Amino acid sequence: MNAAEQWLDVPQLIQPAEMCNPNVDELSMMTYLSQFPSAKLKSGAPLRPKTNPARVRAFGPGLQPTGNSVGAPARFTVETFSAGRGDLEIVVINPNGVQETCEKVFNKDRNLTYSCHYTPTMEGQYTITIKFAGQDIPKSPFVVGVKGMAGDPSKVTASGPGLEKTGVIVKQKTHFEVHTKNAGMGVVDVVILDPHGHKDTTRPLVTKKSDDLWLVEYAAAGEGLHSVNVFFAGKSIPNSPFGVGVAPAVDPRKCYVTGRGVQANGIRVGDEAVFIVHTAGAGDGELKVDVVGPKSAQEKVRVKKIDATTYECVYEPKKTGEYVVNVTFGGGHIFKSPFMVEVAPAKPTKIRVYGPGLEEGVSHQPARFTVETNGQTGLLGFSIEGPSQAKINCDDNGDGSANVSYLPTEPGEYAIHVLCDEEDIQGSPWMATIRPATTDFDASKVTAKGPGIGKDVLVNEPVEFIIDTSKAGRAPLKVTVLDEDKKPVEVTVKDNKDGTFVCHYVPKKAVKHVVVATYGGVLIPHFPARVNVTDKLTDSDKVKVKVSGPAFDVPVKANQPTSFTLDCSKAGPGNVAIELTDANGRDVPVEITDLPNNAFRVSFTPTTVGPCTARVLFADQELPNSPLRFTVEPGDLLPGPGSGSGPGAGPVDASKVQVYGEGVKPTGVLASLPVSFTVDATKAGTGDLDVVVQDPDGNSIRPEVKKSGDGKYFVTYTPEGDGKYKIPVNYGGKPVPNSPFSVNAAPTGDATKVMFTDNAYKEAPVGKASVFKLDPSMAGEGRITCRVKNKADDNVDVDIIDNGDGTVDVVYTPQSPGPYDVDIKFGGKTIPNGKFTQQALTPDEFKRRQDEPDGLHDLIIPERVRKFGSAPPGAPGAPGTVEGGPFNPVEFCLPVGPIFSFVGAEITTPSKRKYRPKVVDKKDGTVAVHYSPTEVGLHYLDVTYNDIPIEGSPFQFYVDSVAPGRVTAYGPGLSHGVCGKTCEFTIVTKDAGSGGGLALAIEGPSKADMNCVDNGDGTCNVSYLPTAPGEYIIVIKFDDKDIVGSPFKARISPGSDLQTAHVAPDGSGQVALKIAETDLDSLTATIRYPSGKEEPCSLKRLDNGQLGIGFEPKEVGEHLVSVLKNGQHIPNSPFKIYVGEKEIGNAGRVRAYGKGLEGALANELNEFYVITKDAGYGGLSLSVEGPSKADIECNQDAEGLCRVRYKPTEPGDYVVNVKFADEHINGSPFKVKVGGQPAGQVSEKVLPARSAPDTVHVGSECELSLKIPSTNVKELQAMVISPSGASEPCDVTELGNNEYSVRFIPKEIGVHTVSIKHRGIHIPGSPFQFTVGPIVDGGAHKVRAHGPGLERGEVHAPCNFSIYTREAGPGSLSIAMEGPSKADVKFQDKKDGTCDVTYTCTEPGDYIITILFNDQNIPDSPFKVHVSPSSGGRKMTDLGELQEQGCQVNKPAAFTVDMTGTKGTLVARVVAPSGAEDEAVVQEIDKDHCSVRFVPRENGVHKVFVCLNGLPVAGSPFNVMVGRVDADPALVQASGEGLSKGCTGQVAKFLVKTAGAGSGALGVAVDGPSKVKLACHEVPEGYEFSYTPTAAGDYLISIKYGGNNHIPGSPFKAHIVGDSQEGKLWNEQSQVVVETVTKSTTTSVFSAAQLLHDADASKVRSEGSGLQKAYINKEATFTVDTSQAGHNMLLVGVMGPRIPCQEVSVRHVGGGRYTIIYRPEEVGNHLLVVKWGDKHIPGSPFHIVVV
Repeated sequence: MNAAEQWLDVPQLIQPAEMCNPNVDELSMMTYLSQFPSAKLKSGAPLRPKTNPARVRAFGPGLQPTGNSVGAPARFTVETFSAGRGDLEIVVINPNGVQETCEKVFNKDRNLTYSCHYTPTMEGQYTITIKFAGQDIPKSPFVVGVKGMAGDPSKVTASGPGLEKTGVIVKQKTHFEVHTKNAGMGVVDVVILDPHGHKDTTRPLVTKKSDDLWLVEYAAAGEGLHSVNVFFAGKSIPNSPFGVGVAPAVDPRKCYVTGRGVQANGIRVGDEAVFIVHTAGAGDGELKVDVVGPKSAQEKVRVKKIDATTYECVYEPKKTGEYVVNVTFGGGHIFKSPFMVEVAPAKPTKIRVYGPGLEEGVSHQPARFTVETNGQTGLLGFSIEGPSQAKINCDDNGDGSANVSYLPTEPGEYAIHVLCDEEDIQGSPWMATIRPATTDFDASKVTAKGPGIGKDVLVNEPVEFIIDTSKAGRAPLKVTVLDEDKKPVEVTVKDNKDGTFVCHYVPKKAVKHVVVATYGGVLIPHFPARVNVTDKLTDSDKVKVKVSGPAFDVPVKANQPTSFTLDCSKAGPGNVAIELTDANGRDVPVEITDLPNNAFRVSFTPTTVGPCTARVLFADQELPNSPLRFTVEPGDLLPGPGSGSGPGAGPVDASKVQVYGEGVKPTGVLASLPVSFTVDATKAGTGDLDVVVQDPDGNSIRPEVKKSGDGKYFVTYTPEGDGKYKIPVNYGGKPVPNSPFSVNAAPTGDATKVMFTDNAYKEAPVGKASVFKLDPSMAGEGRITCRVKNKADDNVDVDIIDNGDGTVDVVYTPQSPGPYDVDIKFGGKTIPNGKFTQQALTPDEFKRRQDEPDGLHDLIIPERVRKFGSAPPGAPGAPGTVEGGPFNPVEFCLPVGPIFSFVGAEITTPSKRKYRPKVVDKKDGTVAVHYSPTEVGLHYLDVTYNDIPIEGSPFQFYVDSVAPGRVTAYGPGLSHGVCGKTCEFTIVTKDAGSGGGLALAIEGPSKADMNCVDNGDGTCNVSYLPTAPGEYIIVIKFDDKDIVGSPFKARISPGSDLQTAHVAPDGSGQVALKIAETDLDSLTATIRYPSGKEEPCSLKRLDNGQLGIGFEPKEVGEHLVSVLKNGQHIPNSPFKIYVGEKEIGNAGRVRAYGKGLEGALANELNEFYVITKDAGYGGLSLSVEGPSKADIECNQDAEGLCRVRYKPTEPGDYVVNVKFADEHINGSPFKVKVGGQPAGQVSEKVLPARSAPDTVHVGSECELSLKIPSTNVKELQAMVISPSGASEPCDVTELGNNEYSVRFIPKEIGVHTVSIKHRGIHIPGSPFQFTVGPIVDGGAHKVRAHGPGLERGEVHAPCNFSIYTREAGPGSLSIAMEGPSKADVKFQDKKDGTCDVTYTCTEPGDYIITILFNDQNIPDSPFKVHVSPSSGGRKMTDLGELQEQGCQVNKPAAFTVDMTGTKGTLVARVVAPSGAEDEAVVQEIDKDHCSVRFVPRENGVHKVFVCLNGLPVAGSPFNVMVGRVDADPALVQASGEGLSKGCTGQVAKFLVKTAGAGSGALGVAVDGPSKVKLACHEVPEGYEFSYTPTAAGDYLISIKYGGNNHIPGSPFKAHIVGDSQEGKLWNEQSQVVVETVTKSTTTSVFSAAQLLHDADASKVRSEGSGLQKAYINKEATFTVDTSQAGHNMLLVGVMGPRIPCQEVSVRHVGGGRYTIIYRPEEVGNHLLVVKWGDKHIPGSPFHIVVV
C-alpha cells in the first residue's frame, strides 16, 4: 500500500489491519480499490525487469570441456523459461579465431527451449558465447576442447528394455545400453520425443560406464508412442529413432496372491503348489512368476490366465528346503513378494480332514470341519491364519474323530493348518474363502430329516432325505456324500419350489458314509451326519414295514383297479419288490409308485376271481408276514376294442391346466424385482393362453410369456409398486383353476435413500429425450421403476439404463405438448420428490423459455433432495433433523511432509465409490482430513505424499447411522493413531437400556492402558496409550454382543520410532521427526545411545517428505536425537526413539540366492538376490574378490528384497562376501567360478635411461631434489641425522613448479637420515636414506617411490610421482602401467638419484603401476591407482572444515559430498595409518548431498576412498589427519643380526628401538621364500622381534612406524643360509602390528620374567566366543590354557568405550587352565587384555564388539 501511494498516487483510505479483518466495511474497500484503474505510474518506479538473462540455462555435450570431436555435430540446448523476452545470440569461435556456423531451432515447448548444434572443423579449443537480450548468460563464454576425428556411428549398437516396443511403464525408470566398441571417438547423446513431439518432457540420463559402454536411463512422463533418438558423434546410430510404446502406470502393490502355494509351511515334495494372482485395479502390466528352489535351482511354473485380472500358478517342488516365490507385475514385486516357502519331505498320513470350513464360510458365523485320525497316533493341533483372529473349538466325538469349528470375524482368505506332532499333515494347510457377514440367510434355521441321514441304510439301495430352508432366507444349498475313503457319492437334489429340497443318493459300499450339507457356505445344524451302510436288514427292520390300503380293507372286485401301501419310513432305506399271482398261479401286473417319506403304493387290476397271493420283498429280503393273501370277487367286464376315444380327441379342457411358481404364491413377492411362474397345459389340449397382470390401481402390466414347446409356458412380470396384484389366467378362452390369482407385492430396500444426481426441470422439449439421473447405490435391494402418463392418461414408453457405476438414468421422450405425470419408485415405493409433473413444450417455445432471464424452472435440485449432515449433532442439519442425514462427520489428523500440495487423499466407500475428502493444512507438519459419510459400512482412506502412501495408509473406519437406542462408537482412535500418544474415541449408549453392560478390550503389539470416562449424557470417552506400532484390535460389546463395526482395526504408526518393515540397502532405519524447519543446511543433529555413547547423525528428507534421520540401530532401548539450529534446540528436541530387540540386525535371518552365486561370466552382468525381510535393521555389505575388480550395483526391488549385480572383467575364481550388520549371512562367503573372455587391459611400459649418482664425500654439499605439490617453503621442515645420532636442520629452497631442493653438508661418513615434514608430518617417502661415501648395500629394496600419482589421478590431467634410486646403486629401472586406456608416460632423470615421472590417462578406472629395479619390484610395488573422470575443476567435497574442527580418535568424523548433477551409488572406505581398512557409512542428506561418516581408531593420516558408480571421485583418496601424531619414524632405530643374516631352523632376532620416537603403530613384515612366525616382545628400549625361517634365501624385513613410513634403513635384506626344513610350530602369520606407547631412554622396567625365567607367554593358548563378541549385561566367557607356558601370573582386564568392565572373574579350573567370565555394561568396542606375567599372550589385546 505504501508503494501504491508513492508510485501510483493512490491514497491509503483504509488501514492494512482493516483489510485483513473479515468484518471490513465493503463500501470502504470498494472505494479504495476503485482508484487503481485510473492510476498512472510515475517514472522511476521499481519495476520488475522484463528480461533476465541470468535465468537462461544452457546444457548439453556440445558445451562440455571434453568429449567433442572433429566432424561430429556438437549439440546443446538453451532454456529461456522465466527469463522474459529477448533474442538469443550464439557465436562459435574456432581455435584460429574464425567464427563457425551454429544452427538453432526454437522448439515452441513449455520451457521455451532452443536446440542448437555446430560441427567442429578442427582440433583445439573452441569458444561458445551465448547471449540473451544482448547479455551473456551464466557461464558464458563456454570453453570446449575438440580432439580427434569423429567416430563411426554405424558401428554403434543399442539394446535394453528401454528400447523395447512394449514393457515400458509411465513414470517408471527404465534403461538401455549403447555399445561403442570399435566406433572411434564420440559422445553418446539421446533425445526422447513424446507423442506430441515435445523433447523436454522426458530427459534421459547418459552415463559412461567404460570405454565401450554407455548407460542411458529415463522415466517417461506420459503414455503413448515415444521416439528415442540415439546419436553418436552427433549422428544417428543404426535403427534410430526407436519407437517405444509407453504403457499406463502399473501399481504392483495393488496385486495380491491367494492360495496354498505361497504359504510358509505345509507344502511337501510332490505336491501341486497352487496359488492365484489377482491384478484387478493394478493397471496393464506383465505378470512374471519365478520360483527358486534349494541351491538356486529354477523351478518350472505353469501360469494360466483365468480371466483378464486373475492368473493361476502351479509348481511342483521336487526337493526339500526353502523355496523363494517371486511374483512381479509390470516389473515390480507385488504385495508381500517374495514369498518364502519351506518344503518338507512327503509324508503319507491316515488322518482324513473334510468339511465346508476347509473351503468357505461367512464372517461372524462358525466354519466347521471334521478330522478323523483312523488309528494314527500323535498330538493333534490346529492353527488358523488369516485377516482376523479366529477362535478355535474342538469337540472330541470319542470314536477317533473330532468336530472342529473356528469363528472368523473378517472376510478374506484363511489358512487352516492341521498339525500332527506340531507338523502339517499331508494336504495342510487348506485355504478357505470367508465371505462378508450377511443377513440374507440364517443357516441355523435349516432343518433336515429322512432315512438318508439315519444311522443305518442298505448298500446299493436308493435313499433320500429332505432339507427344509423355508425359514432360513435365500442362499445356495450344497449337499455332499463321502464314503470311508472320502470319495464323493453322487447326490441328486430336487427343488420343490417351496423351500424344501429332496436329496437322493445310492451308497455303493457297505462302509461308513458322511453326509455334509451347507447353506450359503455354512454347515447346517446336526451335520455332518454319519451313516452306517450295511448289506443286510435286521429282523427288527423288517417288522417296521407296515402294509395297509383298500386291497386289504375293502372287497377286491375283478376288472377294477385297487392298491395297497407299504410304509417303510421306519425300516431304513431299501427297494420294494412285489410278486402278485392269481388263483390260476399266473402273474398279475403291478405298478409301484414312490411316495414321500420312504413309502410305496402298489397298484394292480385283478382279472381272475379267487384267492390272490402277494409276495413282498424289501431290500431284497421277504417280509416276516409275506406272502399276503386276499380274495377277488366277481366284477364288471373290461371294455372291448374300439370303444371310447383316443388321446387328444375332444375339446380343450382348461380345468387340467396347472399354474405354479414364485409369481403366483399368495405369500407374496418383492416389488420392483422380476418374478416368474409356470403354466402347465400338457394335459389340457391345444388352446391359446392369455395372462394379464393388474396392479393395485387397476393398470394392466403385460407380462413376458415364453413357450417351452412341451405344453408349458413361462411367465415373467415386474410388480412396480407395492400392494395386491390380480393375475387372471385363461386357457382356450376359459379361466384355469384358481384364476384369478391374488399376489401381494411387498416393498423392498429403502426408497428414501435414492437421490437425484443432476437437476431436473419443469419444462421439457417435445421430441427430445428427457433424462433423470438417480443414485440408488445406498438403497439396498430393489430396482428403479417408473411410470409416465400423458394428458390422455396413456402410458409412455420409459427406458431405465444402468450406467454400471451405481447410477441409473430414467429416460422418456414426450411426443406432444402438454403435461406428463412422472412416478419414479424404488422397491415399490416412490422415491423422495419422485412424483411430479413435467410440462412438454414445442422446441421453439422451449428455446424461448430457456433464453428468458428466469430461464427454466428448477423442478429438482440434488442438494435439496438429500444433504448429509456435516454439522455437529444438535445443530441445524445434524442427524435426526429434517435437513441433515444420519451420519456424523469424520476427521483425521495425520503427519505428512512440509509441502502441502504434495498431499493427496481418497475415500473408498463400501459400494466401491471414490470420493476426494477436504484436506486442511494445519501448518505444523500435519493435515486434517474432513469427510461427511453417505453410507453405512467399512470405508478406506488412502493418503499419499508425493504419490507415496504415508505410514499406516490405507486407514479403515466404519460408518453407522446414529439411531436412538443403538450403541455406536466413533472417533479417530478406532482407525488410527501414533505410537506413544493417547488415542481417543467415543461410545454412544443413549436409550440403549441397561442390558448386559458395556465391555471393552484392546489387543495389539503392546499393552495399551485404557481409560473410560462416563460423560453422564449417554456417552463415554475412551482413551488408550499404544507403546508399539502395528495393528490394534478394539472390541466393543454391549449385552455380550459386538456393536456394529466391532471389532475395529486401528493402525498405529511409529511416529518418532523406527518405521517398521523397511530395510534399505544401506541398512539404515528411517525415523521421521516432527520438525517444522525446511532448511536442512541450518540444522545439525546428534544421537545418544542407551549406553551413553553420542555421535553425530545426518538429517535427510524421507520419501514421505518429512525430515528425519537414518541410522543403523545397534542397541536396545531409548535413543535421544538432538536437533540444533544455531547451537540451540529446535522445538520438540530432543526426540525420543525406542529401538526393540527385533529391530537389531540379525544376519542369520538373511537369505541370498541366484545364478550369480553359482557361476558367472566375465564382462557381463551377473545377478543374485538378497532377502532381508524380518532381519531387523543392518547395513548390507557386499564385496567381490578375485583376479579383477568387479563393479557392484545394488538396487532395492521390493520391501526387504535387494537385487545385486556385479561385473568382473577377468575370468577365474572369485569370492562373493555378503554381510548384514557386519556379519556374514548364511553361506557367505560364496565361491564363484567366473568364465568367459577377459576384457583385455591396455598397458604401457617405459625403460628409461638412468645414470648413477656421484659419490658424496664429507664436507661436500649434499642435495635432494623433490617434487612436493600443494605446499610452500614456509610449511616444509627438513632435518638430517648423522650416523652418530647428531641432528641438524637442512636448507630448503623452492625451485618452482612444485620442486624443492634440500641441502646439507655432512660431517661424518656413513648412512644419514633425511627427514622432510610438511606441517609436522613426514611427506610420502620420508625419511630418506643418504649415504656419504661408497654405497655398499644397494638393490631394489632401497628404491623409494612417492607422490600423489601413486594414489590417485584424473583423466586428461598430468599425474606425477617421484622415484628415489640413489641408495639402490647402479641398475636398470622399468616402469609399466596397465589399465583401461594407454597411458602417456614421461620420465625425467635429475642426475642426483631422483627421477620424476608424469603420466596422462584418457579413461577413468583402476590402473596398476609396476616399478622394477634390476627386474625386481621395489617396495610396495605394484601400486594401484584410482583415476577418476574429469571433474571440470569442480570439487565434490571440501575437507577444510573437517580438518579445522580437528578429528579425534574414537570420535565420529564426517564430511559432505556434493552430488549435484550426478546420479548413482556412492561408497566409501577408510584406510588407517596401520593399514587397517574399514567401511565408511554413506547416508543421503537430500537428493544433491551425501555425508560420509567414519570413526577413526588411530592417530595419524587416514586415507578416505570415495567412489561414485564404482569410479573414484575427483581427489580420492582424501587424506584426513586424526589427532596429534607423536610417532617419528626417523627417530626409530633397528639393529640385530636378524636384519642381515640367519640360518634355517634357527631363531633370528632383531630389536626395534622406539624410545624417544613417540607413540604410534609399529608394523613389521617379513617376506621371503617361506612363511615365518613373527613374535614380538616388549623390552625397555622398544620391541624385540624374532622369526624362524624354514627355507634358505633372501628375506625382506619392512619396518614402518606411525603409518606408511619406513624407518631408516627399511626394508632390510636378511640372507638366510642352510638346508630347508619343515617347521613344526609355525603358523602362516608373517606380519605384526603393535600399538606402541611413549618410551624414554631413562625408563627402567622391572619384569616378572627376571624372576620367573621359565615363563613363555607365546605358549599360552586361548579360545572361546568371548574373545570376539559379547552382549551388553550378559556374561561372556573364554578359556586360557597356560599348561605349556611355565610359571607366572595371569592378568585379565576389559576396557569399554568409557569405563572399564566392573565384573571380570578369573577361575583356575586345574592343570594350568583358567575360565574367564566378564559382563560388559556398555555397547561399543572393548579392549580385552590378557597377559602372562607382563607379556601379552598371542592375540592380546583382543578387540571385542559388544552389542
